[in-house]
Amino acid sequence: GILGEKTILGHCIHITKGEMGIIRETGSMVVNNPQSNMGNAVGCAPVLALFREGVLVGLGTDAYTNDMLESLKTALAIQRHNAALPNVGWSEATGMLFCNNPKIVQRVLGVEVGVLKPGAAADIIVMDYKPFTPFNADNADGHILFGMTGRQCDTTMINGELRMLHRELTNVDEERLNARILEGAQALWRGVNA
Repeated sequence: GILGEKTILGHCIHITKGEMGIIRETGSMVVNNPQSNMGNAVGCAPVLALFREGVLVGLGTDAYTNDMLESLKTALAIQRHNAALPNVGWSEATGMLFCNNPKIVQRVLGVEVGVLKPGAAADIIVMDYKPFTPFNADNADGHILFGMTGRQCDTTMINGELRMLHRELTNVDEERLNARILEGAQALWRGVNA
């Protein structure tokens, strides 16, 4: 009974076609974490097959990075490498991040994200990006994939509330918070080593 409409399965690297069918039939979701999988040398998730099976697959990091754009780049590269085909994975990689992650959030949390319209969460970022080639709605994915990194995020709004303006956090004492985090990490390591 663990599988269902709000179940998110991580990684799913070594799954069979039959198991993919079970995931699809139960309405469960999968989150692919390509950098983590590569870093731990555990394999490549069968993302292309999961898409063909009709499984809702999102993109994550498993804490390997906090930069979803880096995870996006890796997702495309590893799927192409794994398939030994340079022309696959584009729609799946971008679809995981820009289409499926919002669907997963809406299904699990009941919050609409990824769109600008009344009633949606109003999560917005502004990127400091200067394109060297024409930039429009038809090629935005390519600019995001090949031209942008998370470090270019200049301004962030979460649920309609400004949280970062020109790379400065607006409602958090960052130095105080970082000091608390460092203190907590040191205490954790002391406990682990004891």
